Amino acid sequence: MLSRVAESLYWMSRNLQRAESLARIVDVAFNRTVDRNVAGRQQATAMWRSVLGLVGVPGDDAYPGGSRFATDAFALATFSREHHSSIVSCIHIARQNAASVRAELSSEAWEAVNALYLFIEKQSPRAVVRAGPSSLLREIRDAGVAFGGIVDATITHGEEWNFLQLGRYLERAAMTSAILQTHDEADDSVPEWQRILEMCCASEPFARTLRHSNDPHDALAFLLLHRTFPRSVRYCTVEVDQALHRLSETQPGTFSNEAELVTGRLAAMLDFVRLAEIVDDGAVGFSRRLAGRLAEIGTSVEATYFPLVPAA
Repeated sequence: MLSRVAESLYWMSRNLQRAESLARIVDVAFNRTVDRNVAGRQQATAMWRSVLGLVGVPGDDAYPGGSRFATDAFALATFSREHHSSIVSCIHIARQNAASVRAELSSEAWEAVNALYLFIEKQSPRAVVRAGPSSLLREIRDAGVAFGGIVDATITHGEEWNFLQLGRYLERAAMTSAILQTHDEADDSVPEWQRILEMCCASEPFARTLRHSNDPHDALAFLLLHRTFPRSVRYCTVEVDQALHRLSETQPGTFSNEAELVTGRLAAMLDFVRLAEIVDDGAVGFSRRLAGRLAEIGTSVEATYFPLVPAA
């Protein structure tokens, strides 16, 4: 496969996954803060600052807060064209990449991406805020989830599918680690960890797996280390590792390139790390280290499969 085709598939998948994740994150934040009174605004503003950090808005001065903090931050996180990680920007980038490799996609996959793009283009921040943003955000979230199912059902599981898998699961792992970095380590309350679980689409799976548990360490372990939850960092890392080995046709447990090496190292660390070690490091500190490892995987994937070719 041409590297430019592989790269477009990879970034299309990453950006659709990011749009889906951000839609869920923004929906949780809006529902938790829109009705806060003055006494709760400081905490709510802190939550929105963390959301905007996930979107790539730098520094506290970029968003002053105030009485309209929820609606203003929602509009910025969702509709900003300036920040490439806003929901609208991610959908635009994904659609551009999909258009460039339309021949490699099934008609159903292309139509799903294009329909999401056309849907978001019809929206305006003012009208959405007036009507309530949850409907819009859930439409985006559900479209992102549906795209994964469409791809799995309509594309042969060869090179194209494996690059889509790489983008999907690497982005999921990166977003889970990023959400964990927003944790207020001075607050290990049930509402704080419920917020994090909801943002990671983990609230119901966690409740079913560990019934009646209110232990924050259980929630942390679930998000980082669970073997079958499809958004845990461990699960996503294994999926990335398997996709890389399918692409290179290298036996599992070995490596043939830098991407497989750094992914295998992270997978092994997550297999053998003890929860006590994570707790000693702190959820935020450990997640920062994970984010660095995941960024290294992304860089090595790009260097291995999408190398820059000097102009003649």
